Amino acid sequence: MTGVSFHEFRITDSQRLDFHYEIDSETEKKTGEIHFQSNIPIPFDPDSVALALSTMCGSAYRRVRMDLRVSPRARKVVESFLRCELSAPARGGVTPERRRRGNVLSFSGGFDSLAALRLMPDDTNLVSMDFGGRFSTEKPFFDKFRPTVISTNIVGTDFQRNSWSFMGIGAILTAPIHAAKYMTFGSILEAGVDNLRRLPLTSRGQTFPPFAGAGYRNAPYVAGITEIGTAMILVTYCPEVVNDSLASLALPGEEKLYRKYVLASIAAERAGLTVDLKEPPPPATRRPFGRNFTADFLSLYIRRFGGAQVRDAFLTDVPAEIDALSERLALTFYERINTTIMQKFPVELAGGLYERAAVAGLVPYTEDDWREYMIVRDALAPYHPTVAR
Repeated sequence: MTGVSFHEFRITDSQRLDFHYEIDSETEKKTGEIHFQSNIPIPFDPDSVALALSTMCGSAYRRVRMDLRVSPRARKVVESFLRCELSAPARGGVTPERRRRGNVLSFSGGFDSLAALRLMPDDTNLVSMDFGGRFSTEKPFFDKFRPTVISTNIVGTDFQRNSWSFMGIGAILTAPIHAAKYMTFGSILEAGVDNLRRLPLTSRGQTFPPFAGAGYRNAPYVAGITEIGTAMILVTYCPEVVNDSLASLALPGEEKLYRKYVLASIAAERAGLTVDLKEPPPPATRRPFGRNFTADFLSLYIRRFGGAQVRDAFLTDVPAEIDALSERLALTFYERINTTIMQKFPVELAGGLYERAAVAGLVPYTEDDWREYMIVRDALAPYHPTVAR
């Protein structure tokens, strides 16, 4: 049975929280120290910390202990998410509800979170995570937007693998000071194979439990938009920062950087805009088709509007039937908004989203777009079976 405990919490100047952890299994014990450091004073409320720690655990452990006084409400959320009982001291009393308004964006400065920012209200609060290491290219760029920054050493520990939701720790820890009603990630349509699955509508757009526990409601501004859509938004609203954003999101020679550059180039050309883009070196290695869903999904559009030579700079062994679809289909759905993914988007924010997106040329799918979307999804299913479920 695997268990984890968090203890010896120490707060310094309301800007840094340090604590120890122990992971026990039948074969080994691991110990270490984690820190969260903010660039502004924050309360490090025990409930917020417990919710943040839950994102580091996911459902990976059978036993979880936190030396924090946790309220009954937070305990219920954490235990539901952990799928096990939480061992923690009880905190009495009732936590008063605060009036919440406005938005928080978990902001990395990459294309997708930057596009989300351009679609969101002007008074949106930005929270960035400084993970260091291979993510260190992000900070010099996102610092220009003056976000609240939470630095941590999570990356490289076991906790990085347990749940994607640790990316939202900054928004959870700063929830008491921002008191925002809505929370947004720069997560786009093809960010995960699950987004294209034939899921019931009720399963789309739900607020992830730790974020709901922190008082947020999910507002997925770019969930129905592809990478080409986010590139269209950037070349329309902020072409002057596209090169800096590119430099922040990956290192030279990485496939992701080259792909984003290609999409920005196509977006600018199709919009009739002149954007001075700096071409990065092609990827150091090419990935065979069928290995990465995002690359495979976008390859049809890149082949259609950039040409086979551009597509082949990062992808090999593309099946003939995929190439044939690139030539036969219009593929305009890549430039539009999938409203199925947006079913649970807050109605009160939708007007602003669609108005700003339309300025960049993004409108909801037409009937032809839906037809082609399903053709592409079915063509990818033999290589990525999850989309057929």
